[in-house]
Amino acid sequence: MTIVAEGPSRLGWADFARGAAILCVVYFHASLFLGVVGIDHTLGRAKLAFELFPLPAFFLIAGVFGARGILDGSFRELAAKRLIPLAYIYALWSLLRFAMFALFPALPSRDTDIPPGDPLSLVMLPVLPASLYWFLYALALFTLVVWALRRVPRWVLVAGSAVLSTLFTAGIVNTHTIAWNRIGALLFFFAIGVCFSREIVAAMRVSRPRHLAIALVAYAGIVVLLFMFRGAGRVPFVVLVGQCIGVAALLMASKQLARVPALGFVSHSGRQSLPIYLVHILVIPPIVLVLGALGAHGPAAMNIAIAIAVTAFAVVAGFGLAALATRAPWLLAPTLRVPAKAPAR
Repeated sequence: MTIVAEGPSRLGWADFARGAAILCVVYFHASLFLGVVGIDHTLGRAKLAFELFPLPAFFLIAGVFGARGILDGSFRELAAKRLIPLAYIYALWSLLRFAMFALFPALPSRDTDIPPGDPLSLVMLPVLPASLYWFLYALALFTLVVWALRRVPRWVLVAGSAVLSTLFTAGIVNTHTIAWNRIGALLFFFAIGVCFSREIVAAMRVSRPRHLAIALVAYAGIVVLLFMFRGAGRVPFVVLVGQCIGVAALLMASKQLARVPALGFVSHSGRQSLPIYLVHILVIPPIVLVLGALGAHGPAAMNIAIAIAVTAFAVVAGFGLAALATRAPWLLAPTLRVPAKAPAR
């Protein structure tokens, strides 16, 4: 869900990885919301596997593509190209979400620190990203933090963010807010994407199917560990290692799968991941409310089919928003004039 693609040219594996990740995120949210209205939550403990890689992959890829602007740009350029657009989209879509839930309070909601129709959610936007748009807040914050610390040796920055991440994922530090716990846990992936962008792109260039096979076996091992031993996730660095392996497996699998023509919709979803992310949070609750009123639930297979259908509808709505934004660009970005660099003497 990157806002500005800087640095490396368009990479097929990055588009596919973003597409796979956004599809997982939309399905995850569809399943959660369906559970609110009595349609069985289709993920169960399988969500452990889903939680390990989609968001870390998004932040790592955002770091890779934003590295040049963060490491070499001035604050003025950074603000114009990244911080102001992110803040604008975060505020605009949080306001739209608040308006929807304020007008229709019967809509189901999940995974928020403040009820979405509560005016307090707007008041707290600068300090508590209470809505599901916390990703945008985190991306702007991470950009600013890494830019401010860009002169720090990169290994120090990455190591420090790794310690911070594991403090949150192991439950040692708990802010008692969903958003800030996730923000604390995910800075590491953005930092490593920025600091090692060239190495990551080079590693993807030389990766082979045998490397993917090794990563998949390791990922299966960490998932089995988390499934069998509920307390394993509380051990420092276990979840972080699982996330790193999951992201590596996703990126290498994306390199192979991006070549399959039948899976082109995944790459297309990756290129439109921002509008899909923005609109799916508004589209899913009304659909779920109607399904709940109709009593549309049954065996597990039927519930999974319903969740897939809701996911597909939300993704198509994202494509629609992308098309609409060609006529109304203010939906995705403010109109800004990026200051030109002074000519060198």
